[in-house]
Amino acid sequence: MSDDSVDRAVLQATVDRLRAEVDGLRAAMRTRGVIEQAKGLLTQRLSCTPDQAFEELVRRSRDSNRKVVELAAELLGVAAPPEAASTEAEPESPPGPEPVPPPATGAARPQPPSDGPPPAEGFAARYHLAASALASADGPDDLARLLHQYALSPLGAAAVVLALLEPDGALRLVGSHGVPAHQVSQWQRIPPRTAVPLTEAARLGTTVWVHSREEFAVRYPDLTGEDLIPGRTVCAVPLRSGQRLIGAMKLGWPEDFRPDAAATRYLSALARLTAAQLVRVVSADAEGFGPLEPATEPWFRAVLDALLDPVLILAAVREPTGKVVDLRVEHANAATVDMADRTGEDIVGHRVTELYPGMVASGTFQQLLDVAATGTPYEGQIEQFIEVVGGRVHASCMKLNATPFLDGVLVSWRTHDEQERRETQLAQAQRLARLGTWSWQAGAGRIACSPELRRLLRLPEGSEGLEPGIVLAAIAPEDRDEVRAAAARVLAGQSPATAEFRLAGLGSGAGDTRRSLRAMAETVPDTASGGVVAVRGVVQDVTAWRRTEQALTSTRSQLAEQRRKTAIEHRAVQALQHALMDVPRGPHEPGLEVAVRYLPAEREGKVGGDWYDVLTLPNGAVLVVVGDVSGHGLRAAAGMAQLRHALRGMAYTGLPPQEMLRRLNGMLCHERSEYIATVVCGLLDPAVRTLTWARAGHLPPVVALDGSVRLLGLPDGLVLGAAPAARYQTAELPLPPGRTVLLYTDGLVERRGDDLGSGLDRLLRAVEEYRAAELEGCLDHVLRRLGAPNPQDDTCLVGLRLH
Repeated sequence: MSDDSVDRAVLQATVDRLRAEVDGLRAAMRTRGVIEQAKGLLTQRLSCTPDQAFEELVRRSRDSNRKVVELAAELLGVAAPPEAASTEAEPESPPGPEPVPPPATGAARPQPPSDGPPPAEGFAARYHLAASALASADGPDDLARLLHQYALSPLGAAAVVLALLEPDGALRLVGSHGVPAHQVSQWQRIPPRTAVPLTEAARLGTTVWVHSREEFAVRYPDLTGEDLIPGRTVCAVPLRSGQRLIGAMKLGWPEDFRPDAAATRYLSALARLTAAQLVRVVSADAEGFGPLEPATEPWFRAVLDALLDPVLILAAVREPTGKVVDLRVEHANAATVDMADRTGEDIVGHRVTELYPGMVASGTFQQLLDVAATGTPYEGQIEQFIEVVGGRVHASCMKLNATPFLDGVLVSWRTHDEQERRETQLAQAQRLARLGTWSWQAGAGRIACSPELRRLLRLPEGSEGLEPGIVLAAIAPEDRDEVRAAAARVLAGQSPATAEFRLAGLGSGAGDTRRSLRAMAETVPDTASGGVVAVRGVVQDVTAWRRTEQALTSTRSQLAEQRRKTAIEHRAVQALQHALMDVPRGPHEPGLEVAVRYLPAEREGKVGGDWYDVLTLPNGAVLVVVGDVSGHGLRAAAGMAQLRHALRGMAYTGLPPQEMLRRLNGMLCHERSEYIATVVCGLLDPAVRTLTWARAGHLPPVVALDGSVRLLGLPDGLVLGAAPAARYQTAELPLPPGRTVLLYTDGLVERRGDDLGSGLDRLLRAVEEYRAAELEGCLDHVLRRLGAPNPQDDTCLVGLRLH
């Protein structure tokens, strides 16, 4: 062997010896922190000096054949379990013993623990050993390796991945151990809405376990290819720095692993410890990883302050189960002024439920919670927001948008000013009035139009203008020439111009259902040249107007035809009535005075079925009849003629009044006539001076003598045509000289809105008022006092007096 080879071997041995001494010194420095804290603990418990406490540690190490650092970590684990010893304790947790301060970065690491899963009582000791090891990590990958080596390998875990939450809710892988490089490359960034355990843990804020690949396939069916973490059992744990969720870590076991309560607490404590160390190593390499929380960066806040609209960064407030229950204002930009005139300084640090209860009641707050929980952005509509702050009601019309941002939501809104409100009102007015606007600039190939005009022309929605050919194609072919002529007049400077057209489509003639539009246009002249520089106009849907005009025209024609037919029928009824009333009455009976008045209804077309008859019979008796057939017009007049002639025929047979009415009723019921009738029928015998009479549902006659006026009592008798078995009774009335008998129809006493009794009372008073002897004058006085003629019904009045 040459001298040079010997020198190199000696030099290499010296380097190896010095490196081993340095590693030993670093390990001693790392374990010294744990040992010194254990010495302090024993000094307090045993009331001894630090040297005596160290001697006690050495004695216990010798007796148990264990390393001093392991005994020291076990003592600290008993005094300060992981829940209390974690660097980021929950705010609600009671204060525990002082945690072990982490050693300085770069110090030597302790030896990894022995193989085999630890017993439950060993988790606390291993936690303190892991804390010392993780504190020396100089990067996320190194942190993942040490986490596996000192904390997770005793549990049987084979792989670990660390991911940080990005502003848009995605997860970015920053460290891993035990995961193939190609898997890390493929899963470098996980979108927020990708369904995997990591994103689920970050979104829900809770630990997610999957105990088999079969369960994984059922819960995440959309995931194809290999999973990020190899193994059978996987677990995703959220990482929190204080109350802020910063990411998640995922662990993998090659076999089935089901943790007990102690292991679950241990993993939770490791997650808090890992989050704190991850923040440290990432912050130390800001250029490589970027800011962990951009909202705290001055440059990011400067960007937000440059925006004209208000922007809020809201942090999620979660229940212990991970559910988002509220949002807290973390930052507000310089433009922030809410509807209650509160600035960003007034609202930062407060919860949304405290600041805006009206938003909670309206449902908008729930939309924000959904953004934080699901990662799905929300784009609101222009709506009215109402809040009550300090006893005052504040209202504003705003549009609010929200997007996921880290563990929370970024919210912005825009208050609509007067111009935007007017545009909204104009669009609403156009929609309600079915009116669209348009304009054309000289030389332009398209016509600018409002969205409502597109809807009127049944054209697709769009932001670009319309080509003239497309507009012309939407017009019915038979109306295109008129539109072209109107356009030519406008371009020639003849302004304004109007053209009405129908839309192209099915329908023509009387059944045309196409919509009708009316276009109006005016020009914008060039003051210098006199030409046209632009044309502006509106198009309105006038279909309803045109259809209304058509309906009115048709209705007018139908009314005119109905008036013509009614007039013909009215004249025919009047002619029939006059013919009936003028039939022969037989020879005049001496001493009998008869007066008659018949007044048709005032309203045209209301000629009814009122009639009367006074006939001297061969035996000297006088038939006196007044009747009223239901209805109006020719049908009522025909019924009147039928009853009048039937009564006349039966009177010649010598039948008494009640028998004539009975047979007349039987005739109507047998023929099933479409009308009914009321009749008062009497036979006046001048020889014995009596009036024998019967009635069929008619009003009672009036008698007057020497200033005494009364209604006659009513014998039984139903209206004619109502019941086939109806029976009729008669009554006799003596007729001394001067007694006046009045028979009448209901048109004399009935008035709309008044009861029949009042009309009869007025009739009796009118007869009583008249003191003269003339019968004709008496009837005229009665008609005058009762306001005849009746606007709604015919009036018939017959007066009898036997001298």
